[in-house]
Amino acid sequence: MASNYFKYLAVPTPSEHNWSGNDENDYYLQDPEQLFDELPQPFRMIDKLIGRIIENACEVIEKREGEREAERLKKKIPLCESSEEIQVSGNVNCLASSADGNYIFAGLSEGVAVLSMEDHTVKNVWKTEDIEFVALQVKSVGSQLYLLAGVDDMGLAHLLFYYSDIFSSIKVFNASENISERNACSKFELSDGGDYAGVTLEAKGETWLEVYRLMKDNWVQELDQFTKLLELIESSEISNKQVSLPNPQDIKWTPPSLVMKVRPKQITDCIWKNPFDALQKLDDGSIIGTGQNHVITTQQWNGEKRIFEDMYETYLSKDTTEQSEEKQSQPTIHFLNLGRLLPVGLEQKTQVGLPNDLCVWWNGSHVLFHYILKIPGVKEKIDVEPKANIVWPNASPITCSAVETCASLLAISLTDGTVTLWDLYMGLPISVLAVSVDSAIRSLHILESSYCVPSASSNGHSNAQVLATCKSGAVYLITANAHTEGTITALKKRNEAPGKAISAVAPVPQLSSQFLLILTDGTVSLLDSKDGDALCHYVLPFPHTVAFPWKPVFAFDRDGSFLFIKGDNKISNQTPDQEESNSSLFAFSLLSFYPLDKCTKMKELPQPPTQTTWEQRCEQFLQERLKSVMRRNEEMTKCWHQLQHHAMLIRQGEGFKEDSTTNRMLNKST
Repeated sequence: MASNYFKYLAVPTPSEHNWSGNDENDYYLQDPEQLFDELPQPFRMIDKLIGRIIENACEVIEKREGEREAERLKKKIPLCESSEEIQVSGNVNCLASSADGNYIFAGLSEGVAVLSMEDHTVKNVWKTEDIEFVALQVKSVGSQLYLLAGVDDMGLAHLLFYYSDIFSSIKVFNASENISERNACSKFELSDGGDYAGVTLEAKGETWLEVYRLMKDNWVQELDQFTKLLELIESSEISNKQVSLPNPQDIKWTPPSLVMKVRPKQITDCIWKNPFDALQKLDDGSIIGTGQNHVITTQQWNGEKRIFEDMYETYLSKDTTEQSEEKQSQPTIHFLNLGRLLPVGLEQKTQVGLPNDLCVWWNGSHVLFHYILKIPGVKEKIDVEPKANIVWPNASPITCSAVETCASLLAISLTDGTVTLWDLYMGLPISVLAVSVDSAIRSLHILESSYCVPSASSNGHSNAQVLATCKSGAVYLITANAHTEGTITALKKRNEAPGKAISAVAPVPQLSSQFLLILTDGTVSLLDSKDGDALCHYVLPFPHTVAFPWKPVFAFDRDGSFLFIKGDNKISNQTPDQEESNSSLFAFSLLSFYPLDKCTKMKELPQPPTQTTWEQRCEQFLQERLKSVMRRNEEMTKCWHQLQHHAMLIRQGEGFKEDSTTNRMLNKST
């Protein structure tokens, strides 16, 4: 009985071979469009013609794209081989080129090496057995005078001075006799010109930024005294006497002075008993606050957190390992020149030509802070932990930023893929563009910009090009203009192939439309920023490959004529100790294989304004305002025309409705 019961309840599988012709035509589920009535003539014919035009257009587009891709594949990308190999004693961990183009400094496992750009040879080596530099930055402070900011493998921040084959250590900022109490340095940066230094320190789960004023003028005088003493000892008058030569390490340098200490701003629990106490501690209202002074209790924070987690439970990750292993917040800083945002300092003669604005943002933070860098007077007290003078909140956390060389253009990218360009001198946003939706932006580079600090004879500038690289491997070119809508050009699509992620992107100095792209598989290419086509590939001689392709060691000279990149010998009979004793740097000529000299564009860095009075500055701002009157009038006229056209369309629509209503009433009456 049970078998027969299930036998009669079995549902047969659907099939179409038993259908008759009439039933098939009436079965509307085969074609969902038959649910709707057919269009009457002549609309049915128009619909067919439009569909045919669209299909033909799609076929033409696919054909042209196929032909273009075939031509691109037929085009052979030239290979450029290394012009020479430079042997450096020691393991090269980092490279940094000087702004004057005379030297490239290499951070070694035991000191620093100096490479001359005239003949590409090692000019000098400063050896120290206990210092291995892993990060290095160089700033030129005068004729043949250089300041070096280096971080070693133990997290110590070293400030060095180099002049005419003389190395001297000025200061180790976080030196401590007790290693357990030592603060680790994660970043060490210098301002252009070597006037300020920013040191990021970490200790006991906290991170903070210390900004120092560098006494480079005093150091030049102290070095001059040392060189005179050295010449006096080596002179012929006392050459016969046995006098020991002075050691450059014994020079007593003027110590840098601490300007400010910045810590990440975090919203904590309420520390006030009532709103009246909180209002008394509020600022004067001249800037947007950071949210520190509030009257939200701990119970309210916890309640809002529970409501948020319950509402978005499906979107929140249950894995808490990432939160426990989350790195400490790191700051990104930019030293900015004088501008309209923070005009303080123009009235001081000692401040002209120096940075006056420190721009800081922390990882995972929505806010960008601006602090005034002002040289205090003789009797003026310094607030070591000042409040931010300007606070810029954003809709999403900041991922990366870039500043123009003259510090007049600032580019900021957010986690939602939005890029905002700011004219720092005018204090206004130039453009806000949604570049990437599915991937965050990892780096920004300003390729070319005519936004600069204007002088008294400036006619105004408005163009900017920014190169944006996403974590997915896509590369975009952003072209922004203050008066028109910005454009986004995709230079490279996201890379789906494993092992070919982007490890480094760098614009070539003095070249207007080229940038270098290095992949994790060791591919080094020079690309055109106009269309993203590869101009050439740089190949190291066999059996060498790019050393650490996921974090390559490379540098350009100042003119962008040569590329220096570290290589490893994959087929070597040497022991690991012997391999670390020497490093190979390969030099590639960027102008030998491909005629890039036609694209070379020398740029002169614009100088900050030299006005020292409020009257001159107000006069210049008034002239700029008068120049924009015509443009504002045109925009106003265009806006009025649009409003008139919109009002006319509304009137026509209302008249059509009245006519249709009248016709319906007449039909009913008849």
